[in-house]
Amino acid sequence: MPKKKKASKEGKAKEEEEEEPEDEAEEEADKEEADGKAKVESKEDAKGTEVAEGDKDGGYPKAEEEPSKAPAVPAVPPPFRVVFKAHDSYPPMETAVAVTYCPLCSLPPDFCQYGPCWEKCKPWCLENAPHYYPELSGVSLEDAKKRAEELGEKSKEKLLPGGKVKRAKSPHVTIRKLNRGGRKCVTSVAGLDTFSIKLDDVAKLFKKKFACGCAVVKGENTLPDTVDIQGDFEDEVIDIITAEWKQVPPEKISVLDAGNKKKGKGK
Repeated sequence: MPKKKKASKEGKAKEEEEEEPEDEAEEEADKEEADGKAKVESKEDAKGTEVAEGDKDGGYPKAEEEPSKAPAVPAVPPPFRVVFKAHDSYPPMETAVAVTYCPLCSLPPDFCQYGPCWEKCKPWCLENAPHYYPELSGVSLEDAKKRAEELGEKSKEKLLPGGKVKRAKSPHVTIRKLNRGGRKCVTSVAGLDTFSIKLDDVAKLFKKKFACGCAVVKGENTLPDTVDIQGDFEDEVIDIITAEWKQVPPEKISVLDAGNKKKGKGK
């Protein structure tokens, strides 16, 4: 009988030793669960504070302050466009419609931008038809005029191959006696206009000095205009030119060989 009691005591002790590690494992699992729950609750509390702050600023969380940006450039207004209407939607025409055309490109003002010389037409469009070009509202009219003048001067310059400017001819006066058949002749003077002298004034002076017919004749086929005097006055013309117009030096006057004056076309 005493041996059985000892055996029972030893079995109980073993059972208690086996139960102790199981209890420790359960306690550790309970601690891990509690720590996980605490972390989840802290995250939810942080989200709640962010949402509360966002409600104050229009429902969104407060964004970080961004560096100051440059002011936005104003958008360019769209080009002017006429709304299309069918021809039968317009009222009947009672009088003729006066259409304004550009004096430079001969196009309507709303088509000047498609013409061959838009930069030259721009000042005229800004003055007479600005409603067609709202995108030019900030353009200076004086700058546009200067640009148009520069282009006009460039177009007058005759360029040689390679972009070289053709040298202008030096002013020179030529005198030639032309035979008209028989004993009649005409003294032709050319080149006085290159010295900024009006040919009409020259013709009046020669007519008064020589008491004969004198007129300005336009040149044909790129020839210069001339002052034709009826008669032989080669030497007298040189004296009058050097006396009346001091800007014409004597070395710039030359007498050419005599020739025959062409007759006009018969009627």
